[in-house]
Parts: sequence; structure tokens; C-alpha cells
Amino acid sequence: MLSIIIPTYNDLDFLPIAVASALELKNLGEIIIVDDCSTDKTPELISKFRQHSNRIKYFKNKTNVGVGFSFIKGIKHSNFPYILMCNSDDFFIPKKIDKLFYYLLNHDLEIAYGKMAIQKENQVFKFSHPGYLPNNYVNSRNEFKDLLIFDMYMPSFGTIIKRSCLENFYDENYMKSLNRSYGSRFKAHDYDLFLNLSKKKAKTGFLNEFVCVWNPNNTSQSGDEYFKSGEAAEESAFLLNRYCNSQNDFSFEDFKKIKDRIKQKFKKAKNIIPEKKFFLKQKYNEIFF
Repeated sequence: MLSIIIPTYNDLDFLPIAVASALELKNLGEIIIVDDCSTDKTPELISKFRQHSNRIKYFKNKTNVGVGFSFIKGIKHSNFPYILMCNSDDFFIPKKIDKLFYYLLNHDLEIAYGKMAIQKENQVFKFSHPGYLPNNYVNSRNEFKDLLIFDMYMPSFGTIIKRSCLENFYDENYMKSLNRSYGSRFKAHDYDLFLNLSKKKAKTGFLNEFVCVWNPNNTSQSGDEYFKSGEAAEESAFLLNRYCNSQNDFSFEDFKKIKDRIKQKFKKAKNIIPEKKFFLKQKYNEIFF
């Protein structure tokens, strides 16, 4: 059975869709909503949800700590062996998530992921990520290398993780250390986690079907401003330094592909302030500028 973890913050407009899609799952064990100290009427909304289902659990943070810590809190309170996160502004394709879960069980996987679609102006479209392969696979790909080359092609809300993979390392202290190393609150916690697990060679499989829907909006953590501000580029550069001891970890061609991808992120950062740009050049000049 699945523990669905939904971190949320002031997301009254979209949270009901995320919860409704989770409730449709045949293999649902529980929905754990972690409210990151919302200032709107999120508690009242969740109270209404819980009147209709006893599988919904609710926890509210005393202060705003970010999605990463909220996700970890949800894991801490989970009771089932498989974990799936859902951003509160995104949603599942229930029958496809069920199929992904059976795919994981049938192949004894530790991680199973599918593809995400994208919602624009109330319509859902196929989303083509350069990291998607044309066929299903089971543990036959260098996931660590490809996650660095192609970026985050494993959607966090379309990736089921065996809970035991996270034991003994993925906790509040891990997130504190990550933030401390980065120098501020690190947003791409899911990308970091997948790099970590892939470097440990967790048994991973891909189901070549759309299993979830990304709903980018102005308030979402992965919205346009995240990229335009240079934050996405900086976090990618940080992760490369974090997980690669030297350029010898990859072939010359592969390392060039990784650098070129991150360089393009820096170039597309249109709203980056001059002081920030100077800082990034000082920090990453040797590799990227």
C-alpha cells in the first residue's frame, strides 16, 4: 500500500484536486498532508476532507520550514512500505499510478517512475522531457549519470519509493546538512534525493506512460521565477559539486554535456540580480563561466 505525502502552503485553489486524485488510488493506504504553516484557511479545508475519509492525516508545522522538511515529516509519520509525494498544486492520473505501483511490485523495484503531463490553461498536454527513454526498462540505465546530463526527468509526484531505501539517512539532520552546505534553503530536495539514491544504485525502473500532471503556476516552487532568478542553475551547479568528486567521474563527453546543460540554465536566468551574478561567477567560474 502507498503512503501519499502532500506538503502544502497556502494552496487552497489546487489542494482539493491533489487530494481527490490521491483518494482514487486503489492501493492507497493513507494521505498525509503536511501544512507548512499556511496563513489561509487550509486547516478548515482539510477538516472537511477528513469528514469524508479517515485515511487523511494532517500535520501542521509551527513555522514555515520548506517542502523538503515537510516531506521528511510526512515520511516520519507514514505507516506503509511505499512512499509517493504529491505537490499540492499537481495531481495524479490514478489508474496510471496504480499501474506504476504494480510495475514496481512485479519487478521488485526500490524506485519506479513514469512520465508527467503538463496542465496549461485548464488543458492537459503531453510533456516530452529529453531524459525520457522510448521504452520501459528495469535497472538497465546509469541513472546517476543521466540525471546529471538530462536534469530532473523523474517527477517527484510520479515516482514511488520503497520506504526502506530512506531509512538510516533521510531525516531532518540530512536536510539541515544539505541547507547548511548550500548556504540557504535548498529547494530541489527531490532532485538531490534521486541523485543520492541513484549513486547508491537503488534498483530503478521506468514505466513509459503518463502517470501524473504538473500544474506550473506563479506561486509554485518550480515556477518561472525559480528559473529566471538563477536559482535553478545555482542548485544544479551545487549538486554537481556535491556528488562528483572530480571530472574523472565521467567521460570528457559526458562531463561536457552536464556542464553545457547547467550553462544554459545560467544563460536563461533573465532576472538574476547583478550582485548574485557576481557571486555565482566567483563560486562556479572555473567550471561554468
